[in-house]
Amino acid sequence: MSQIPALVGGNALSHGISMFVDHGGASGTKMHVGGQAKAATAASATLTNTTDETGFNSFTIPADTLVAGSTIRVSGAGKVPSTNSTDTLTIALRLGPSATALGSRESVFSSAAIDVANNDIWFVDGIIQVRTAGASGTAVGMFSYQDPDAAGTAPKKVLKASFTLNTTVETKLTMTGDWSVGHTSNQCNSEMFVVDIVNPNT
Repeated sequence: MSQIPALVGGNALSHGISMFVDHGGASGTKMHVGGQAKAATAASATLTNTTDETGFNSFTIPADTLVAGSTIRVSGAGKVPSTNSTDTLTIALRLGPSATALGSRESVFSSAAIDVANNDIWFVDGIIQVRTAGASGTAVGMFSYQDPDAAGTAPKKVLKASFTLNTTVETKLTMTGDWSVGHTSNQCNSEMFVVDIVNPNT
């Protein structure tokens, strides 16, 4: 009999237990069958004085480890310590081959471009579900989020329509920020980044 209930006092684990198992594919790479895959343990570097879309945090998914029905659950949050004038900030989440440039990966989520003020915050909480696996695999997503704005701003929800996801190559999930104007006072970062990967029948 499993000793897991005894280990957790009979309570469910919020993220489950992360395990890697052989999946029978050609790559030999083990796959997640459930639980937390990534949790940032410190704030990201501050994004400042640039108009280039830049990654705060990333998680790399090995090739051939996502299958039809896999879910990628991601939560992120950050803050805007300082700002300049009416410059805007956009927060996005990109998913695509690691070998592909950041800006060319699929934008699975993007906030509005907001004229932020000092101490504004942002958050994103969503699920990406793999529908079909393979070089021409497909996935969909749904997200609850707050645009980078004052704390207490009403959250929004959005559905990401079906998009192509090549599960046969190493794939990177990246939370990004993008300022409209480069200025030394335009600063933002990521304070939290958590990724869970759950495969079906686990």
